[in-house]
Amino acid sequence: MSVDLAILMVAIGLGAMLQVGVGIGFSIIAGPPMMILLGTSTAVPVLLLLNTVVSAVATDRHVLKTDRQTIRTAIISCLAGVVAGLAVYPWLSEVFVLALTASLLLIGFLTTLLPLRHSIGTAGFSIVSGSSGLATVWAATPGPLMVFGLIAKGRSAKEIAKLVQPIALVAYGIAFLLHSLSETQAFTYGPQLWGFVALTLIGSFLGRAVGPYLPQSLVTTAIRVVSLIACGVLFHRAFTIA
Repeated sequence: MSVDLAILMVAIGLGAMLQVGVGIGFSIIAGPPMMILLGTSTAVPVLLLLNTVVSAVATDRHVLKTDRQTIRTAIISCLAGVVAGLAVYPWLSEVFVLALTASLLLIGFLTTLLPLRHSIGTAGFSIVSGSSGLATVWAATPGPLMVFGLIAKGRSAKEIAKLVQPIALVAYGIAFLLHSLSETQAFTYGPQLWGFVALTLIGSFLGRAVGPYLPQSLVTTAIRVVSLIACGVLFHRAFTIA
C-alpha cells in the first residue's frame, strides 16, 4: 500500500467518524486528499457515494418527526440546487471545482467566527439550502453551507448535528444518482471503492459510539483547523494546475 493511499484511507475513516459524531466533517477531511490523489472527476462522485453512506448511518429517525417542516424545506431547495448545478457541471474545469471547494471551506470557517444574533426566515433558509445543493453536485462539499443555514435559522449545535443528516442523505443520494446517470461519470466500481465504503462504515459506527462523549469546544476547534489546512491545500492545487 502506498503512503498516499494510506493517508486517504485514514482521512476517510476519521472523516466519517467526525461527520457522524458532530454532524460535519467528512468532505472537509476526506475531500482534499481524494481530489488531489484521484482527480476531481473521480473524487466528486466517490465523495457523494461515501457521504450518502455516512448520512444513512447518522440519520436519527426521531428528528424526521419532530422537525419535518425544516427538513422538507431544506431538501426541496437543496434538490433544486442539485439539478441546476448538474446542468452546468460538464462545463466546469477542475481548477474551478478545486477553487470552489476551497472557497466553501473558507466560508465555513468564517461563519463559525461570526456571532449570528438574528434568525433568517424561510426564504433566506431556502436560498442557503439551494446554494448547498449547488455545492453538493459541484464539489461534494455542502457541509459548511448546510450548517450555516441551520445556525442562521437559530438552531443549536446539538440540533444541527441531527438535522443536517437526513438533508444530506437525500441531497447526496440524488446527486450521486444523477452523476451516475450522466455522461460525466468517470469512475468504476472496483475493489478500491468498496474498501473505501467499508472504511466509511467503520468510521460511521465509531462516530455513533463516541459522538455523545466528544467535547464540543474541541470538535469546533478541530473543524476550524482542518478547514483552514484543507482550504490552503486546495487553493495551492488549483493555482498549480491553472
